[in-house]
Amino acid sequence: MPDFMQLNPPVHRASTVLFKDTDAFLARGSQLYDGFMYGLYGTPTTRELETRIAAIEGGHRAIVVPSGLAAITHVILALCKPGDHIIITDSAYGGSRAFATSALVRLGIDVEYIPSDAGSVQAYLKPQTRLVLLESPGYYTMEIQDIAAIAAEAHAAGALVLLDNSWGFGASSMFEHGVDICCTALSKYAAGAGDLCMGSITVATEDMYRTLKAFVAGLGAGVSSDDAYLVMRGLLTLDTRLRDHAARALGLSQWLSSHPAVKEVINPARPGDRWHARFQKYFRGGNGLFSVVLHDGSLDAIRRMLDGLEVFKIGASWGSPHSLLAAAYPHGERSVDRWPKDQYILRLHIGLEKVAALKCDLDRALSRAAGIAALRVR
Repeated sequence: MPDFMQLNPPVHRASTVLFKDTDAFLARGSQLYDGFMYGLYGTPTTRELETRIAAIEGGHRAIVVPSGLAAITHVILALCKPGDHIIITDSAYGGSRAFATSALVRLGIDVEYIPSDAGSVQAYLKPQTRLVLLESPGYYTMEIQDIAAIAAEAHAAGALVLLDNSWGFGASSMFEHGVDICCTALSKYAAGAGDLCMGSITVATEDMYRTLKAFVAGLGAGVSSDDAYLVMRGLLTLDTRLRDHAARALGLSQWLSSHPAVKEVINPARPGDRWHARFQKYFRGGNGLFSVVLHDGSLDAIRRMLDGLEVFKIGASWGSPHSLLAAAYPHGERSVDRWPKDQYILRLHIGLEKVAALKCDLDRALSRAAGIAALRVR
């Protein structure tokens, strides 16, 4: 009878792993990196996902963890000690900033923020600088740092470069530009359905993999094989979905740029955007995520816009087939960058609904916010 064959890898659910004899059981700790010792530390399903993630990001190996934020925090805790200095771009994800200003400060780790559009970190590097945390494009405001230049400076000073690659997953190869570690929220385009949380840590070297794998295992962090399977299923259509999301977002970006209620559209994938040159340098393609600044960016205007949405939903994530809108107030969340007081910013994720319906919903929402008559949208 022929062996059973299937298109996708099976789901291996396990806590207990069995061993063939006493010696194998007593030596089970040696299986942490390349074998299986306990379900929490890896199953054939999670290891297969890690292999595929590393291939997509162009890294050596990957580790999956419960969330994108867990990927960032676990790396920093594994690599930094009291007295170390880390540099963080001012547009980093809010969860990363909250972790830095609370946990890291309490641990005696010196945190310093740099401009979100930094082209250099030379002036910020110190003998005790251990890590530079970048995020490109930045959280909500979409700035792109000059990643290769910063990596070269950091390495010359003995520091590592960690990049939050949640936006660029599937559309970038950051290891080619000197990044040492990529952390990604697999909850976004990797999974693609908006129904699970997971993150990944992808590294450039085996030594870094072993350091981080041992630390993550020591914290007791793991993911379920069922969720790993769902992410792998999402990866099968990743390229196709990214192209479709990106094309829709680009078209809507162009349309919104001429809307009377809109002051600025920030989409690095759009020709003419202030970050487009760096986008072309570091990314192969875009996705469905971009931001908009209104002429009236007050909270009252934002409420008028968001509270009457019909097709778009209010939500902070992205990557699923659903179109989402989220509001943020950068003035209260930045340490270095200047942002106008009383000016909110809107981040849009363009899903896979009919474009005409999305345009109509946005036009009605923007018209409510600005107190103007709705356009005749086709």
